[in-house]
Amino acid sequence: MMWLLIILGIPALLLLALLVFGSLQPVTHSVTRSLTLKQTPETVFAVLDNVDQLPSWSSMVVKVEHIADRDGRPATRQTTKFGMSFIATTMERQPPFRLVGRVEKEGGPVWGTWTYTLAPDGGGCRVTITEDGEMKNPFFRALGRLRGSDTSIKLQLADLARKFGETPDIR
Repeated sequence: MMWLLIILGIPALLLLALLVFGSLQPVTHSVTRSLTLKQTPETVFAVLDNVDQLPSWSSMVVKVEHIADRDGRPATRQTTKFGMSFIATTMERQPPFRLVGRVEKEGGPVWGTWTYTLAPDGGGCRVTITEDGEMKNPFFRALGRLRGSDTSIKLQLADLARKFGETPDIR
């Protein structure tokens, strides 16, 4: 009987610790990362703006479906390689220097925004992504903190660099 309590108690304590840890994390976060590419802002913007081609270069997104506009703004349902889907809505589009998208759970809360800023840098451009997000669930806040709040941004920047045959140097 004691072994059963230990076997069930350890996972329960770990989950409780994870919940407490998550409760101590802020609900909102803002993370910015950037990299410099040898491409012009126009070339990079064209790739970022063409969501239909996202599965061809993203290591996470496997499917993009156009859905009805959200408040008059273009929106897509994007499915990740893990089977999770989310709604991405274009909130702002200023070619070739700025693109802002809102990400939300389908039928659920808004998770936040991703702001892409492109600036000329020598013969290429500096691509900066800022994620402003909100996670109300303490379990997900804990997982996000343990995984790294900048993991998704770094992955997207690395995928973008590889799309152009470049080695990512993310800052």
